[in-house]
Amino acid sequence: MRFKVNFPVEIFFGEGEADHIGEIAKKYGKTAFAVIDPFLKGSAVEERVERKLTEAGVEAVPFYEVVPNPTVELIDKGAEMVRNGNYDMVIAIGGGSSIDTGKAIALLATNEGSCWEYTERLGANVVRPKVKGLPLISVPTTAGTGSEATPYAVINNPAIHQKCTIVSPMVFPVASIVDPELMMTMPPALTALTGVDAFSHAFESYINVNAHPFSEMVALESIKRFAGNIVEAVKNGSDIKARREMALACTFGGMAIAHAGTTVPHALGQPLSGLTNAPHGGTIAACLPEVVEWTLPVAAEKFAVVAEILDPSLKTESVNQKASRLPLILENLFKEIGADVTFGGYGLKEDEIEGFADTVYTSFQLDLKGHPKVATREDIIYLIRQCM
Repeated sequence: MRFKVNFPVEIFFGEGEADHIGEIAKKYGKTAFAVIDPFLKGSAVEERVERKLTEAGVEAVPFYEVVPNPTVELIDKGAEMVRNGNYDMVIAIGGGSSIDTGKAIALLATNEGSCWEYTERLGANVVRPKVKGLPLISVPTTAGTGSEATPYAVINNPAIHQKCTIVSPMVFPVASIVDPELMMTMPPALTALTGVDAFSHAFESYINVNAHPFSEMVALESIKRFAGNIVEAVKNGSDIKARREMALACTFGGMAIAHAGTTVPHALGQPLSGLTNAPHGGTIAACLPEVVEWTLPVAAEKFAVVAEILDPSLKTESVNQKASRLPLILENLFKEIGADVTFGGYGLKEDEIEGFADTVYTSFQLDLKGHPKVATREDIIYLIRQCM
């Protein structure tokens, strides 16, 4: 057995850790380009972070032009501002969109061209970064994407309705501050969909053909925390324990996909966001049970492990019985937390299915190749129809 573990991110985890952002940032310089979710503009979170940076002698210039499913245009605009400025680092504060925007801007600050040129696309002339970007500090305020712990930056190109990913160790943050206190105000719907995203990272990396003992270990720790806390986090957002455990589930899920990658659910979910601008967690929730059903009986042993974590009453059943229960367990859980959604509900039309399948099959081969069951183009069309 051979595998490689590469995790160059300093993680600062726990309630109150956001108060240490100044001392962390000053190690990298005195000026920061701060990519901030516009929802946080004028908020107590922004004020708290700005105050701590100022106390440490770090000047932060805010950039609020962040949108769900970050676009090529806005990322390139931010990168040009950084290239023309005098910045020592990038700080990204917000959900996965803010962090992915910050990652791409930090990379482009020291590399030429547009961010889209660096995204992975089958058959395209993908540009590889030549040098490391500016140091990036991420401060997640949602528990979902795990972007604080991954070498990925997901980018949407609205002009061609595609969503692809920069994949490079050069986009890892240098440091991430995961403070559950910053996640206390997430509304139930956002908590649910980001929670599903965190679970899918752990689940997909766990069943991935590239999984190894380290990725499996952190994936299972993520799944256990998700299983024990997602319902409480959605129904009682003021429960700090549930928020803490979901934050851990998210970060562990990010660590897992950083080492093993994602599979078919992300191959379907990512491009749907690019096509319809649907929330990423929702696109995953809309297809995960159907993908599990289609995959059976392949990966039954791992499916059985996950099923028992989600429903301990299955302990005495056989491996195949446990595995066969997993699609319905997921469907019922997603209904309970308000994440029972569909591709059709997010705007995918019947006459778009074949073109959508082509995008999946040509632009998301890394995810497809990681799945334990080989997916043909016809399989992709079948799954899309099942998710409508």
